Amino acid sequence: MSDVPLASIPVIDMAPYFVDEGVVVGKPPTDAQKATAATINECCTNHGFAHITNFGLTAELEAAAFAASEELFGLPDSTKSNDLTRISPETNTGYSPYAFEMLNRSRPPDLKEAFNVRSPEIHPTDGYFSACPDAFRTKSLALWDVLALAARRYSLACAVALGLESDYFAKSLKRMDLCTCRFLHYPPCEVPVDGSELKHAIRVGEHTDFGAFTFLLLGQGAEGLQIKPIEGSEAGGAFGGEDGGWLGVPPPPPRDAAANVKGVSALVNTGACLARRTNDVWRATAHRVIVPSAAVASRHRYSIACFIDPDAAAKVAVDGRFVKEGEAPKYPETTGLDYLLSKLREAQGVDNKEPEAKEHKS
Repeated sequence: MSDVPLASIPVIDMAPYFVDEGVVVGKPPTDAQKATAATINECCTNHGFAHITNFGLTAELEAAAFAASEELFGLPDSTKSNDLTRISPETNTGYSPYAFEMLNRSRPPDLKEAFNVRSPEIHPTDGYFSACPDAFRTKSLALWDVLALAARRYSLACAVALGLESDYFAKSLKRMDLCTCRFLHYPPCEVPVDGSELKHAIRVGEHTDFGAFTFLLLGQGAEGLQIKPIEGSEAGGAFGGEDGGWLGVPPPPPRDAAANVKGVSALVNTGACLARRTNDVWRATAHRVIVPSAAVASRHRYSIACFIDPDAAAKVAVDGRFVKEGEAPKYPETTGLDYLLSKLREAQGVDNKEPEAKEHKS
C-alpha cells in the first residue's frame, strides 16, 4: 500500500469562529472569519476533507472519550449482543454489532462495531445507555456538547464560504435532532485487505457520508482511511467505483503552541446532503477504511465520527443560486428525516436482506 499517494488535506483554523464577534454575534464576518471561510470553500469545491484545529475540544476530553469507548467495546460479546440496546434506522441510537452494516452493498459486511449517541435533550438516554459503563455515558455526552457547538460554528463558516446568509445552514440545526456521535471499533483482522477485490470485506466500505458534514476523531494508530473525489454527491449501496483513484489521508498536524493550535485536531468532511443543497458545487468525497498491512490488521482501531444532519423537519433542496440558468436542479426536494432514513435503511439492510451480526475474534 506504500504506492497509494497521500491526499492534500488543508488545515483550517476555526479560532475566528470561537470568539464573540462577526457572524457569531449576527454582524458581518471579520477578516479572519473570511479567511477561514475561503479555505473551507476551496477545500469543499475540490474534495471536502480538511483537518480543523481550535474548535473547542481539549486533549483531556478526547483521551477520556477514547478510553471510555475502549471500555465499552471491551465488554464480553454476549453482553454487547444481549444487553446493549440494538440500533435501528428509526432510533439511530445504541449498538450496531460487528459486521452488521454494509456501506457498500457490493461487498461483505463492514468489519466494525459501533455505538450511536444523540442529543440528550431530544433523545432520552435512560433507555439506550442501559448496560453501558458509567464512564461511557458521561464522556460521550460531554463530547457531544463540544461537537454540537463546533457544528453550529462550522455551519456559520460554511455559509460565509458560499456567500449565503450567515444563518443559512445554522437554521436547519436548531434542534440537532438527527445528529449523531458514533463510536467505532474495528477489531483485529486475520489478514491485510487493500480493497481491490469486491469479494473481500474491508473495515468500512466505499461510501459518502449522508449528512451535511462530519467531524472525525481518530484514535492513536488509526490507519487505513482513504478518499476518492467523485463527480456526484452520493456514493454508497453498490458503489461501483471501487478501483483506482484512492488517496491516503495524512495524519493530523502536530500540536504547535507557536502556531496557537489548542487542544486537538479533527478531520471534517462534506456529506452528500450538503453537496445536494449546493447542486454539487461543493463535493462529497467517497471514502473507505482498508487494512494496509499485517501490523495494522493485528491491532484494534478506534475512531469517533460526529455526523451533522439537518433537522428532521428541515427542507433539503437545491438552492436556486447554485443552478445555472436554463438547467434543472440535480436532486429532488426532500426532508432531513426522509433522506437520512432512506440511507440508514440501505446501510442496515432493512429494505433488502438484513445482514446478520457475526462473531469476531478479539
